[in-house]
Amino acid sequence: MRLTQNERRRMYLAQQEARQAMLDRLKQPAPVDPVVSASVIRRRWLKTVAIATLIGGGLLAYSVVQFHPPTSIEAFLPRL
Repeated sequence: MRLTQNERRRMYLAQQEARQAMLDRLKQPAPVDPVVSASVIRRRWLKTVAIATLIGGGLLAYSVVQFHPPTSIEAFLPRL
């Protein structure tokens, strides 16, 4: 289906308007809450400590436990 020149111009202008509206929305500053409650700060610290504990425990377990992978698939097969 072929569009007329008038229809193409209307579509182009509608696309330009939509692009400009999107860019205007992106340029608006994001709302920032200057007051952060103590519970939010406490939750962030708790998450940070939990992650550090998990990483530290993993590193400790890695250094203590030795893993020797089998050299062949036969080690996984049941013996009959």
